Amino acid sequence: MSKVKLKQILEKLLKDRSISARELSRETGIPQSTINNFLSGRGPHKPEQVLLIARYFGTSMEFLLFGEDSRPPTLDDVFTEGLFEGWLKVKIERAIPNKRKG
Repeated sequence: MSKVKLKQILEKLLKDRSISARELSRETGIPQSTINNFLSGRGPHKPEQVLLIARYFGTSMEFLLFGEDSRPPTLDDVFTEGLFEGWLKVKIERAIPNKRKG
């Protein structure tokens, strides 16, 4: 099961960030053949390699393997999910009231 999730999630991360398997290999030090195995759903996953990929993408091993993350969101997560912008807008609107023409 986790092989399928890793394959799907890794494909999406690479596509979303416009990164090739070759670039990921170069950045993480994981052989490109191993990354290609991940992308084809083959092979056992060495925990240290999954950890390197998780750190590279700023996510958890749990998310890469299972598509879920039980950790509470971090500030980085809030930034990427767009929640921060909405919160900031509300705070600014409260701090600077609308000027009414009278």
